[in-house]
Formats: sequence, structure tokens, C-alpha cells
Amino acid sequence: MTTTQRRRLPPRMLRRLILSALLGIALAVAAWYLGMDAPHAIGLGAAVLALTACLSALGEAPDVIWAVPAAPPRPGSRRDVVQLGWSYSSRGGRVSPEGLRALRSVAERTLRLRGLDLEDRAADPQLDLLLGPELLALLRRGSAVAPPRTAQLGAMLDRLEAIARHDDAAPSQPNGGPRARTSAPTSEETPRAR
Repeated sequence: MTTTQRRRLPPRMLRRLILSALLGIALAVAAWYLGMDAPHAIGLGAAVLALTACLSALGEAPDVIWAVPAAPPRPGSRRDVVQLGWSYSSRGGRVSPEGLRALRSVAERTLRLRGLDLEDRAADPQLDLLLGPELLALLRRGSAVAPPRTAQLGAMLDRLEAIARHDDAAPSQPNGGPRARTSAPTSEETPRAR
């Protein structure tokens, strides 16, 4: 085996061994200087060298981590609802990006009930009438509008719910024609508690 084929220690390990040797020598010299006889001082230095070399080699070993099993689903629990609830709040009281994505998907499904598409610029007058300019600007992808506060989110969800409720409450005509439009929810209907 030639010298080029020999396995060498990684530079990091070699550096640690050199530092361990220097520590052992320094401790042996200090012990001899303080009155320990030479053979015992050399033995103490060798023991310190061996201990620190072993401990430095342990630092290279990867940590042993047991896989954490997923929590078993409990009857009646809705993990998706809990995660959605947490995504609606972030630092500063603003809605997180995950919450905005969820709000956007709810709005897209609600508008699909009316045959509208959120990204269709030709439907802007109808969307503006249904959603309002602030909510429309927020729901458009790539808009530079600041995320709403969680209190504003409740009003936006109420507006989307009113649009969906208005669409669900409109019965279809017996002849299979388009649905009849009913009026907006009255003030006697109480909004859901927050």
C-alpha cells in the first residue's frame, strides 16, 4: 500500500487529536511543576489525552433519535379544523399565509357556486359587487395588500358565508331554469358567534 492509498484522518479529527495531545502535555507539565513525580505526571497526561481523544471522537457520531409515532386519531377529533384554526393567527395579529390560502380556496368554491372565477378579470364588476374591493384585492393572487387582522377575517368569512347561504337558499325553478334570486339575509338573522 502506497502513501497515497492510505486512509487519512479527516482534518477536523486530526485537529482534535492534536489539541487533545497538547492538553495532555500541558496538564502533565503542570502536575510535575506542582510537585508530582515524573512517571505519575506522564501517566496523568496520557490519561487526559486518551479521555479527550475518545470524547472528541464521540462528537462525530450522529445523535440517536427515536421516531416519534403519530398521535392516534381520537373519535370525534378534527385535526384539520384545529390546524386551520391555528393558521389564521400569526405574530402581530395578522392572518398567516396558510390562512390566506385557505380563505382563497373557500372564496373560490363559494364563487364557483355562482359561476364566477376569482381570476377572471371580465367578471370584476360582479366580483366587486359581491365581495367588495378590499376582499377582492386580498383574494387575488400576487396582490401586495397587507394580510388582514384576525378580526377582519371574521367579517370576510361572514361575507362569504352570506354569499353561499344566499345561493343555497335560492330554490331552482320547476322548469329547470336558473335559480330565482332571493334578497340578502335580513338583520333579524344573527351572525354566528366568534
